[in-house]
Amino acid sequence: MRNRTVGINVRVTVTEKKKVTMLAKKCGLSLSEYLRQRALGYEPGEHPPTEVFDVLDKIDEIAENCSVQDGVAINAQTDCLRNLLIGSN
Repeated sequence: MRNRTVGINVRVTVTEKKKVTMLAKKCGLSLSEYLRQRALGYEPGEHPPTEVFDVLDKIDEIAENCSVQDGVAINAQTDCLRNLLIGSN
């Protein structure tokens, strides 16, 4: 981890802080990390709701209970959906 020891103070309204905090949370980032990324020109992506992961897990479970051929086809489509929704790692 980087050794971050210098602070930058920025004054905002209560409403602005709430909005920025909400945007950081949607991206799964701390407020500091979100602001750092934005300041450095990055546009962090939002994390999908947990229900998205639940649906993908359920589709994987359905694929496991199918024939091998059908399961492979379902898994391939699920992987495509996962990449579209949350990006490939």
